[in-house]
Amino acid sequence: MAKDLIEEIPPLARWRFATQAASLLPALYSRALREEEGTPEEREQAVWYALGREVREVAETFGFPTETAEEVCEVFRAGSVVLFGPDFRFSVLATSPERATVVLKACPYTRCLTAAGCDADTAFSWCLPFAVSAVEHLNPAFTLRFVRARCMGEAQCEMTVRKKEEGEES
Repeated sequence: MAKDLIEEIPPLARWRFATQAASLLPALYSRALREEEGTPEEREQAVWYALGREVREVAETFGFPTETAEEVCEVFRAGSVVLFGPDFRFSVLATSPERATVVLKACPYTRCLTAAGCDADTAFSWCLPFAVSAVEHLNPAFTLRFVRARCMGEAQCEMTVRKKEEGEES
């Protein structure tokens, strides 16, 4: 894509989406703690999976295309920046209409966890369900797989977005 999608989203709209996500997060945690079944880890992942749906709202509001892997990655990048701020540093490498790679060099999750005295690998339990949900809600024909993760000690994150194979589920 020639243009950075974040520039297509007016600052006031970015602010509204970010505050909506910030308000939604405690409600999702409350529901997960009080009403959801499963282990604490599964309930926490359900929170972040639900939050990933918000990226689709960004795409729908601004009519962003999500037909190719590259488009899905670009909207995922823009939606993540809108919801969580400009500390994300993404690049998207498209290899075909059915496959693209997101390379993440900076992440606010790991910085915030470190500042709070938590282990950085906790970020993976947030990021994985958020990223998978965002991609699959942007276009259910695609899925996301992690190749490398910063919070697990790698120099950068690499996530591959690819078309699901026939009969494949998340």
